[in-house]
Amino acid sequence: MNGETAQVFAEEQSINWESLKSRCIGRLDLVQKALSRFQEHLVGDLEALEIAAESRNCEEIARIAHRIKGTSLTVSADRLAEFAMDLEQKAEKHEDAMDDSLSEIREECCRLSEAIEQQIAKEI
Repeated sequence: MNGETAQVFAEEQSINWESLKSRCIGRLDLVQKALSRFQEHLVGDLEALEIAAESRNCEEIARIAHRIKGTSLTVSADRLAEFAMDLEQKAEKHEDAMDDSLSEIREECCRLSEAIEQQIAKEI
């Protein structure tokens, strides 16, 4: 795999597995624990984000998006972190174009769930 191909592959991944494994000092039990906690928190954050979006509460949207960004970076879910940062910035500016960012976050969360399930199945 050449450098360009590796870069495209890395950009397509929902989670940078090598980075996450490195953060967890190579211990798969810690990777699984981190991902489990991440998914638990993400479910609640998504529900809260939907409620805030329905009421167009920009301050709450920005706060939740910021939290999603931080937890995503912790488990090397870089693409979700980017989407959350975009939403956070739009909410802080009270922009009307937040719906696209919310859709991106929803879609990426689905991809993340699938990627996590596949990775856990491979490790078992």
